[in-house]
Amino acid sequence: MKTNNYWLQFIISVLGTAIGVGLTFGLNGILEKNKQNQAQRLTAIMAIHDIDNTIDELKSMKKNEEKYCELLEYAVARKDRLDTVPYDTLTKVINCMLDRYTERRFDTSKEKIFNSDLDTWQNLGNMKFIDNVQSFFYNRQSFLEDLNHSDLWHRPIPEAEYMQLFMGIGWLTMEKYCELASAFLKKKLGDNRVIYYIDVAGYRVDNLKNWIDSWTALNEENKFLMGITDKEMDDYINSFVDNGVAVTRRSLTGSWTRDMEDDNSETITFSADNSFTAESVSTISNHWEQWSGKYTTRFTYSGTWEMKGDSLIMIDNPLAAEMVIDGSALVPYEGGRDSVDAWINRTREQELKEYREKPEAELRGAFKARLDSSHDKMEWTYSNGGVVYLKRK
Repeated sequence: MKTNNYWLQFIISVLGTAIGVGLTFGLNGILEKNKQNQAQRLTAIMAIHDIDNTIDELKSMKKNEEKYCELLEYAVARKDRLDTVPYDTLTKVINCMLDRYTERRFDTSKEKIFNSDLDTWQNLGNMKFIDNVQSFFYNRQSFLEDLNHSDLWHRPIPEAEYMQLFMGIGWLTMEKYCELASAFLKKKLGDNRVIYYIDVAGYRVDNLKNWIDSWTALNEENKFLMGITDKEMDDYINSFVDNGVAVTRRSLTGSWTRDMEDDNSETITFSADNSFTAESVSTISNHWEQWSGKYTTRFTYSGTWEMKGDSLIMIDNPLAAEMVIDGSALVPYEGGRDSVDAWINRTREQELKEYREKPEAELRGAFKARLDSSHDKMEWTYSNGGVVYLKRK
C-alpha cells in the first residue's frame, strides 16, 4: 500500500507540474496575443489619426483659400478705383498673392513609423487597410509636390518685388502706403501670371474639397475595417494631453508674465472683478536714413475676462490703450533729432489709431487654459494649435 501511495503521489506531482507549466505557457500565450492585438490596434489608430490630422490641415487651407477668393474678386471688381480700398483690405489682398519662398510640409513622423515597422504587415492582418494607408501616404506626397511646384498653387508676386516698393522711402504714412500699394496692385492685376492665379482661385478650393472628401471617406472605411471606435480615437488623442489642472477664478487672479526674445515681455494682471490690465514691452533695433540704434515701446491695454469651462476669454477695451515710446537710445545723424521726435509721435498716434479701430472680433481672444501642479505656470492653447506659457509673477 505504501508503494502504491508513493506512485500515486508521484503521478499527481508530475501531473500538477505539467498542468502548471501548461497554464503558464497558456497564460503567457494569451498575454502575448493580447499584447500583439493592442500593438496592432495602436498602429492602426496612429495611422488613422495621422490621416485625420491631414484632413484638418486641408480644411484650414480651404477656409483660407475661400477668403482669398473673396478678396481677389473684390479687388478685380474695384480695379479702377483701388485708391478707395481700405488699408487693411488692401494689405490682405496683396498678402494673399505674395510668394515668400517657403515650402509647405506635412508632419510625416507617423508615416515613417508605420513604414519602418517590420511587423506592420503581419500584425495588422488586413491588407485592404494597409493598402488604404499606403495609398494615402502616396497621394499626400503627390499633393504636396503640387502645392510646392504647380502653377495652380504658386503665388504670383515675389515678396522681394513688393518690398522693393518701399525701399529708401523712410517713414511711411498710412496714406502714402495706400497710394503706393494701390498703384502696385493695379499694375499687377494686369499681369498674366496674376490673372491666371485669380482665374483658378475657385479650382484651388474645389481641389482641396475633393481631397478632403476622398480622404474622409477613406478613413471612415479604415475605421470600419479595423473596428476602431470613436471612443478609442478620443482616448488616443487625449493620451497626448499633458497633465494639468483647470484654471479657476481664484487661481487665475494675480499677475502673470510671458518672457519673449531679447528684452521683450508681457505682464497681465487678472483681478477678481473680472477685469484685467496688461503691459507689453518690446525693444527694436534698426537703422533708418536719419538715425540708428534702438527704441523701446511700452503698450498698456485693459479689458474684461471670464472662464467658460476650461476656456479663458479676454475682451480688450480699445479706448483704454496707451503707448509710450522711448527713443532716447536712438542716435540721429547730424541735424536729425527733430525727425526722430516727430517719427516717435507719428508712430505712437498711428499704432493707437489702428488698435482703437480694430474690428470687434479681433478684440476677443479665447483659448484653453491649464495650470501645472504648482499652480505657478499656465499654458494657453489657441484654436490654431499655438501654445504659450506664462509664469506667476
